[in-house]
Amino acid sequence: MEECMKKKQLGVVGAIASAALIASAMLVPAANASTRTITIWADDQRGPQLTTLLQGNTTIVPGYKINIKYFSALSACQTAWTNATAATGPDIYTCDPVLNDDVASGRLAPIQLGSLVNSFPSGAISFVSDAGHVYGIPLDTDGAALEYNKALVPSAPTSFSSMVNYYLTNKSSKGLTAGLCTVDGSWEDVAVMSALGGGAWDISKSHPNYTTVEVNNPTMISNVKSLLLGSDGKSNGFWQGYADPAPEACLADFDAGKIPFTITGAWNFAGMTAKNINFGIAPIPGVKAGTYGAQFIGYTGAYLTSYASAHGVAIGARQLLVNWFASSSAQLAMSKLSQRPPASAAAVAAATDPNTIAVGNAFLHGQPQVNSLLNDTAGGAGWYATMSSLWTAVLTQGKDITSSANAAAAVLQKDFNDASN
Repeated sequence: MEECMKKKQLGVVGAIASAALIASAMLVPAANASTRTITIWADDQRGPQLTTLLQGNTTIVPGYKINIKYFSALSACQTAWTNATAATGPDIYTCDPVLNDDVASGRLAPIQLGSLVNSFPSGAISFVSDAGHVYGIPLDTDGAALEYNKALVPSAPTSFSSMVNYYLTNKSSKGLTAGLCTVDGSWEDVAVMSALGGGAWDISKSHPNYTTVEVNNPTMISNVKSLLLGSDGKSNGFWQGYADPAPEACLADFDAGKIPFTITGAWNFAGMTAKNINFGIAPIPGVKAGTYGAQFIGYTGAYLTSYASAHGVAIGARQLLVNWFASSSAQLAMSKLSQRPPASAAAVAAATDPNTIAVGNAFLHGQPQVNSLLNDTAGGAGWYATMSSLWTAVLTQGKDITSSANAAAAVLQKDFNDASN
């Protein structure tokens, strides 16, 4: 799973033309100067893509050679970043920094986009910004959609209720182990909860109310009782509420035709395609036809580090970010390799991959991933641990949904109040 869950979102940068940027763009090393190396750190998902597109390149930024170093997992890259020094750290970092902390410590350096800021949604710019300054380029969109195994379900379900009915009707005859698999754990719980009438916070109006907790919404509780629990109050097996990290068996059973529906993102599409799984992609339907669950939507970025100055490559690193990473052609090239929707609006418009388009359409029903709220622990635990505990209690341990949801809401209310102040 990709965990883009750790930044505070603080403000949107206006489109300010920068004389400094124009001047720095002219400071390209002479052709006979020694070539300097710009080092980019990436995780196991984006590292191979950037290696294909950039490794060893010496023409995108004249006078500089590009080197990609990627790690075995996002967590490994983040651990290396935590331990990085001016001698060992990267010039450009793509492994999801804790933005406000890394800005405060001076590990990230600002860049100026000028009119390029208009090429991205305001939410994307906000995601890579802190206190009115931009520190990176939004690369792609992170979120999930509903996938359905066409060997079992030929067309997209029109309602959450129909998904449950399919499972209950066919679980014995088709040997189903579950009805719905949330591959990436409690990050995707919000999609199920909002489909059932609840969620994290109130998103019913154009401006979300972050202090109104929705995990104990009476409508959701009622729908959990009627759709996820049997007459004995125990789980009917449709959704197992996988904890973090999700068991590999979850996606394996979907691939094997033992689970008809899953919620995950583009990082798993290549594996399913390689196994010749015939799957469809759709928005996550609500209980009633025509309504939808709202999955968290976030962004990934490429950030300029202060180490670039120590390495003498800050000018080249800025040029690489602004002239290549921010371009629609580069974003489209990355999207074609990852199947994630690009952050650039121009690149989105030019996308042709059917999976990318389908995921992008599903994201229309998403909600912003506000990490300052999700990661706050003033109540004793953050969103992810609280949701894991809630659904383990209800679906595995058979505890009462109402009292369990109220307990979770009490924890999150303290978190959300703290993060909103």
